[in-house]
Amino acid sequence: MDVISGFSLRHIDTMKTRSDKEQQFLSIVEQCRPLVFKVCWLYTSPGTSFDDLYQEVLINIWQGMDSFRGDAKLSTWIHRTAINTCISWYRRNSRHNGSVSIDELPFEPVDNPSGSAAEDLRELHRLISKLGPIDKAIITLWLDEKPYDEIASIMGMSQTNVAVRLHRIKDRLSKMAEK
Repeated sequence: MDVISGFSLRHIDTMKTRSDKEQQFLSIVEQCRPLVFKVCWLYTSPGTSFDDLYQEVLINIWQGMDSFRGDAKLSTWIHRTAINTCISWYRRNSRHNGSVSIDELPFEPVDNPSGSAAEDLRELHRLISKLGPIDKAIITLWLDEKPYDEIASIMGMSQTNVAVRLHRIKDRLSKMAEK
């Protein structure tokens, strides 16, 4: 066994691999930060900890990196990991009251709408916050202009199921907005 300063060559290779993994993880976190932030904010509310949920998502991304096979796009895998982590967390969290204010989001909406457009966006997010965790994820992915096949891949369901659920979600949101 070759030993250099008390470390075997195998240990050095493991350290190099770990360092590569850490660099890859830091790069992924930097690229996907807005996506993970958005998903986490949708599943937290006042009185619950965004930081804890965000950290749990990052832990799951770290732990899952070795098993990522590349069958889907990295962004699809990150989305799926974040949503699944948040849904599990949401179900465990007994203090969740089901509403999140758009004003609490740490980023500005696209094109920074003002006036009635900003109010419409706030109302839409208020209505979405009242949906169940899976419906919330589906409509958010659709609003992010993800194609049905990518939503299906992220959510682990068929494209037909996505289409049917989206139709029902839109109907429910329309009825909620009328009230």
